[in-house]
Amino acid sequence: MESIEDWDALRSVIEGKKKVEITKREREEGEIPKEFMINRTDLAIIKTLLRKGKSSLRDLREDADRSRVSIYLSIKRLKRLSLIDGDRLIELKKNPLVDSIANLFNEDFSLEKLLGERLLILQSLMDWKEPDQIAVECGMSTPSVYRYLRELRPLIKKSGRAYRVDGHKKSLIEFLKLVKNQIEISSKTFQVWSSSDGKLLKTIDAIDGSLTAFSRFPEFDVDYSSDYFYYYAPRKELDVEEILIHSLRFAEDDKDDRMLPKIVEFYIKNNDKLDIFKIDELALRFNVADFWLDLQAHIVGTNPKNDDLEGDSPYYNSPEDTFLSMSLSNTLGDILRCEEIMKKEELDWEMLFREYVLRQRYPDFRWNGIISRLQILEQRTGIKIPILKKLSNVYLERAIVKAIKEPKSVNELRRELNIPEYRIRNILTRMVKTGFVQKIETKPLKFVSSMPPEE
Repeated sequence: MESIEDWDALRSVIEGKKKVEITKREREEGEIPKEFMINRTDLAIIKTLLRKGKSSLRDLREDADRSRVSIYLSIKRLKRLSLIDGDRLIELKKNPLVDSIANLFNEDFSLEKLLGERLLILQSLMDWKEPDQIAVECGMSTPSVYRYLRELRPLIKKSGRAYRVDGHKKSLIEFLKLVKNQIEISSKTFQVWSSSDGKLLKTIDAIDGSLTAFSRFPEFDVDYSSDYFYYYAPRKELDVEEILIHSLRFAEDDKDDRMLPKIVEFYIKNNDKLDIFKIDELALRFNVADFWLDLQAHIVGTNPKNDDLEGDSPYYNSPEDTFLSMSLSNTLGDILRCEEIMKKEELDWEMLFREYVLRQRYPDFRWNGIISRLQILEQRTGIKIPILKKLSNVYLERAIVKAIKEPKSVNELRRELNIPEYRIRNILTRMVKTGFVQKIETKPLKFVSSMPPEE
């Protein structure tokens, strides 16, 4: 049996009381974890403890077949992650996170799928995301993301270009939620939403970021007190529409009965400052479109789930006329009328497509707002809008042509328009072939419009 004194000496060496040569990998493995990540040595220790219960350092070293330094550093890290406890004899801690790992193990889940960056990918995929969004959020290259997505295919679902953890993997989802909670509790920072360019955070202590949601309500004459700070990070100037939608996002996450009446009060007191189209776009982006429509129904006093139309509008000519008018309206609640029409009527979508394209000539036409509103309606009703992709392409082509009056690269366009890179490349390739856009052979490649300026 390996003596206790040997391990005490090893601890003394690693903690810096003596000099010893340690490999770069072993040194990195001993650093305080910046994320909840486990390596193969960590996993070998966890599996041994799941099979045998309490284990000596010698047993752990033999099962993992790694050096004493690696075993020591893994034990130190797993203690920081609140997964194990003990000194001479090591055992798994008794907590919900360890229980969830045990459930996965007992279900013959391949725990190797949780190693390293794979776990970061799975955490990112608790919401629908496209590969370029995952790459930015996880800090890795897009080819690496695709490689991991292929490896994790049995655990995820795909819709179009977006991916998400399979909703039927209940034990995995429970584990990922507990990992998120563990990180948040240790940092006293609770992440409610994230994307490639920002996060919504609820914190106990002040942090670097822009206060938003309920933390800003007193500035708008709405009293609200809380033990938490509500932030958008990184720091930026926030519009009143963003503060409103952020509050909806936090409210949906918290399920606090005090929040909704305060959000209604915020809307009513600031409705003259609010752009409904902009709120629609933000509601879609922050995944609260359904909540936003329910809020509208609450404010205007209608039931958005009601399939029956209660009489026609005075200017009602046809379902298409009314739908077009209401979809272009910046009045609260008109989108609910669109929802009712979609549920009751068979619409001539091609006629509506032609009308939307004709109206693009008007200087106040809101292409992005219309598309966001139609996307919300499609999601809300479950009825496919067949012209949505065509309209989106028309809008994107116009937005790109307008943006490249001066030469710009794909990355510059992606940052300016907030459009996925693959869509920009596809549109530019098509427009170069038709002669509407010129390609400039610089490094990086740049593109400029060949079309005459609009009058």
